[in-house]
Amino acid sequence: MFIPLLFLLVSASANDTTYYAVLRSALRLADHEYSYVPYQNLANTCDRIMAVCEGEWLPVYYRAYAYVHMAYMTKDEERKDVLLDESQASADAAQELHPEESEIQLVHALICYGRMEINPMFRATIYFPKAKAALERARELNPENPRIYYLEGETALYKPAFMGGGAQAALPMLEQALRYFRDFSPPHDLYPHWGLESTQALYEKCKEIIQEE
Repeated sequence: MFIPLLFLLVSASANDTTYYAVLRSALRLADHEYSYVPYQNLANTCDRIMAVCEGEWLPVYYRAYAYVHMAYMTKDEERKDVLLDESQASADAAQELHPEESEIQLVHALICYGRMEINPMFRATIYFPKAKAALERARELNPENPRIYYLEGETALYKPAFMGGGAQAALPMLEQALRYFRDFSPPHDLYPHWGLESTQALYEKCKEIIQEE
């Protein structure tokens, strides 16, 4: 079962971290098609990498990332919680490996948002403060991380106006996210890079809503 992975690890470029070529391929498939199977493949790939490359935070992070997105794609609430449990376990493990990485905090926030999809009237009181705390911690670690402001803008857009939400509240957050995306320079091509297209779409949606008001 591990022979193909080991072969790819051995044959990866000498200038590349050993597991990058394997993870890059699985991540490219997930980026290309937002559906359950590519993300399950990404999670499985991370499991295999973690078995032979201990102590590396990226495969652990991407396992958490894969499972939280599989949870978002799942309608069955019991199954959704199971997938979020898997994501949480990996996010916690990634944080132990790299406690100063802001991207891991964003996965914690995504997990909390996923939990709130199940019985939101009850769970929002528990998980919304946790999501907010994760975003604040991410800001402390890297205030120029564009994904912080994307998630805050998305939250603000769908928050009721009487609670301070709506398009007018979300627009400046999304504008800030786009500015940081423009200046964002990842250390390598496997560093987390998600969110730009979603930010652009939400930004345009906010402008349309404001024009119609």
